[in-house]
Amino acid sequence: MISHGGSWAAALAVASIAMGPLGVAAQAFPTPPAPELADSVRQVLVAFKGAERGPYERIRWFCNDGTVQPPAAGACSERGGGVQHAEPNARARWLADRQYHVGTILQALPYDHFADETNAGYRLREIVLERFLVEVDDGWVMRRARYYRGAKQIEDEERAGRALLEQRFADGAWLRPNYLLAARLAASVPHSSLGDGQTMDRIRAVSTQVAEADATFQPIRVKIHSMPSEADIAAVERYLARGSHAAEVQTNLTRLRDDLRLQYDPERALASLAAYERRVGQGELADGIASLRAALDAGDVQGSFQAIVQLAPLVRRRAEGAANGPLAVDLVDLGLSLQERAYVLADRLDNESPPGSRVEALSRLGRYVTLAYAAGYLSQREHDALQGEVSALAARITISAADYKASLAYLARSLDWARGTVRGTFAPVLDRYAAVDPAALTFYDATLRGSVVLPLSGVLDDLQKDADHALGATHSLFGVTEASGLRGLNPGVSVGPLDVLEPGHHEDVQAGTIYLLPETPPELKPVAGVLTFDEGNLLSHVQLLARNLGIPNAAVSPVHESRLLAARGEEVFYAVTPMGRVIVKSPDQLDDAERLLVGDADGAPPQRHRLDTSRLRLDVRTPIPLSRLRSTDSGVLVGPKAANLGQLAADFPGRVSPAVALPFGMFVEHASRPYGGSRGTVLDELRTAAGRAAAMRLQGRSEDEIDAMMMERLAWARLAIERLEWLPEQRRLVEEAVSSMLEGEIDRGVFIRSDTNVEDLPQFSGAGLNLTVPHQTSMEQILFSIKRVWTSPFADRAYLWRRQILEEQGEVYPSVLVQQTVPSARSGVLITTGLGDGGPDDLTVVAAEGVGGGVEGEDAETLLLQPDGGVRLLSQTKNPRRRQIVPGGTRWMAAARPDTLLTPGELAQLRAVVEEWEVKWVGTPDSETTWDMEFGFLDGRLWLFQVRPFIRFRNSAVYEALEALDAVALRNADLPVVLLEPLEGS
Repeated sequence: MISHGGSWAAALAVASIAMGPLGVAAQAFPTPPAPELADSVRQVLVAFKGAERGPYERIRWFCNDGTVQPPAAGACSERGGGVQHAEPNARARWLADRQYHVGTILQALPYDHFADETNAGYRLREIVLERFLVEVDDGWVMRRARYYRGAKQIEDEERAGRALLEQRFADGAWLRPNYLLAARLAASVPHSSLGDGQTMDRIRAVSTQVAEADATFQPIRVKIHSMPSEADIAAVERYLARGSHAAEVQTNLTRLRDDLRLQYDPERALASLAAYERRVGQGELADGIASLRAALDAGDVQGSFQAIVQLAPLVRRRAEGAANGPLAVDLVDLGLSLQERAYVLADRLDNESPPGSRVEALSRLGRYVTLAYAAGYLSQREHDALQGEVSALAARITISAADYKASLAYLARSLDWARGTVRGTFAPVLDRYAAVDPAALTFYDATLRGSVVLPLSGVLDDLQKDADHALGATHSLFGVTEASGLRGLNPGVSVGPLDVLEPGHHEDVQAGTIYLLPETPPELKPVAGVLTFDEGNLLSHVQLLARNLGIPNAAVSPVHESRLLAARGEEVFYAVTPMGRVIVKSPDQLDDAERLLVGDADGAPPQRHRLDTSRLRLDVRTPIPLSRLRSTDSGVLVGPKAANLGQLAADFPGRVSPAVALPFGMFVEHASRPYGGSRGTVLDELRTAAGRAAAMRLQGRSEDEIDAMMMERLAWARLAIERLEWLPEQRRLVEEAVSSMLEGEIDRGVFIRSDTNVEDLPQFSGAGLNLTVPHQTSMEQILFSIKRVWTSPFADRAYLWRRQILEEQGEVYPSVLVQQTVPSARSGVLITTGLGDGGPDDLTVVAAEGVGGGVEGEDAETLLLQPDGGVRLLSQTKNPRRRQIVPGGTRWMAAARPDTLLTPGELAQLRAVVEEWEVKWVGTPDSETTWDMEFGFLDGRLWLFQVRPFIRFRNSAVYEALEALDAVALRNADLPVVLLEPLEGS
């Protein structure tokens, strides 16, 4: 055990200081812990695993008069009654103060403790994760405390658990958007359910424990996790019969065998259904249960499966509309039992009645989609979109190979959507626990693989292999052909070492390395390539930069994680083709076409462009109202953000909030002074450093040497720009301009937005590289923030991205846009073409709740607005948090995560603005430009925040070489696929 002295106590003191007041921490949206706190928490958790009493101090009676009594008989009889259970020890209470609640005793906590939504329902999610960790990690912090007699009274826990679920589930407004959480709660909280919806969870957890203790069991564990079937019973029985097992392994094997028998026992299912029929069966529900019982009793696998497909979504809808706690709990429990039985039947169907044709496979896929909706992994909107795609495809007699592939690529989004639901539901707690216990990282995969999403992915994989066979286009992962689990996002090619970027370490990346990312971070320095388990959204700043510079970027399923991790540290060739093929292999395995690409990806100097500074007017040194700016002022007085926003304000009166721009000349005036004993002015020092970098490059010095020199000088310049006092006249002009713009009401707040001459260029977008300071509400805050924004183009990340494409680093000039705050309820980005699955005449819209939505890689609502008025769903918003305006800035708050974010009326406003904007450019050089617009909605009214050209990869030689890798697929694109014929390629 760890004592209260020594390193733990020291770390505890540091963590306490880092946390600040406990009340403040308890009210904040849950975020990952600081490293010092994580270390302290980790030490405590490890100590609990080895402690006889785990997180508990002692057993006590907790009487209804508020007193706590020793564990004597009748201790509360004179005190109005009470309950007996363990009392948490000091370190458990310390953890709880920091939002790590372990050894939860339900009867000890009031309902309000769990119903607090200010923390995104954190405590309810934590219960589910705690149960998972106890199951998969041999008791976790309760490893020895499981045998601490009297710590929990099961009857009291079941009573408290039932009361908790009934109160929470009675609220239909909560249950509808949180159905997956409700189902996992029902599977985790003891409450005397009529059925057992947890058997498969136990099977997976115990099989893992056996394999960890006995490596020879690993093949059986892999089979149970990846392809579970009734044959697993015999495999475990044979293994058990071998004997000579350690006592703990023998016990777990016996538990596993018994649970497997229970899982595949049809009599158990019949008995459970009979009990549910008596409790909840009425009308259509009763008929559905009766039909299922009859099919199960007759041994009709096909009929039983179809009966569940019809019954399960009805059960979910009835639970959501029950407004009756006891009934809703029973219905959620019934849904869990149906999912368990569907899981068993799916295995039998796949083995006994595989699909005879493509149409039959699509029909089975549609059934799995319905079951995934019924279990809470998909929303009604997602279900309807997928079923619409299945129906449209199945109705065809023949289809081109390219269209067949594209349709299945859309259906494959079902897996991303299901994973997004799990992530969006449990991220608030998993982000915290993953930092202190790696076992938490297995939660996502275990949850999905223990559900109907597993057989869904199986039939989808067969269909995608069939489509790849027809088209002649497959992914390749280290020489193995793959049909699914990979999706190209941005075309590009690179050669470099493969590494893993751990969460929170995005500052540590190396420019020449290809990274495997758990998720797309909001900020990232330049890298050679990206493979991510969570692509975020199409229009995040990181995605835009990758698309602009031709950095290969692909989404990868966790099913491929082990193979990618096995190559960590090795040199790999990585390409994403224009058709979305993903190729990862050793450089010594390349074919002729791939070798041609290596010359472009490895060793060739980057293609840098000269910056046109001929039009700059650095002599203009007074603030400029937005009303006086037009797009022609870009690169002259101000950057493109202010210039184009001025154009928007003129073209769409009332759609752009008031603003004032500080032109390039005001920065030049501020920086044309020495600082800290420098020989020249700050501006001179920046230009000298840039000249030295150019000279070093001509001398053949390495980019690492050049970058080290530049970043040292840039750090000095940032400090100087911030610390130089405002020139009195310049300060007066800014104060007057801002006050006039806000009509003297400073508390309206402003966003201070960066705007440089080195962004939105034909060769370089620079999206998201520079600073925006949100909602400053005092003049001192505004003045300080302006200087911070002036420094941001000289940050390391901005420089590293910029220097890949631009020659000059000594002619970087920031202007600043000070704009009145619009506290948007929803915000996002629109591109005037179709990305992802879209066509050239579509509009791509990405939106999220709160301000600043759609640009940081969050799970956002992504739509294609089609020319005929149709709307195609690419993803639904599932981000558990939103950024809300508060005095002096923004704050992360719990998000509502509605099925539909943008209303039809709001989409109509976006369409109208785009149409009007594009009409204005007809007959001009920009008539064919694709535009990127940032927008927000407040009370249903559209506000516009930015418009700029949408910049894509422009290296035509590399792009053409990448297209050559798609040559076979392009030749086969129009070949017919007959949907009544059998699948091929499986």
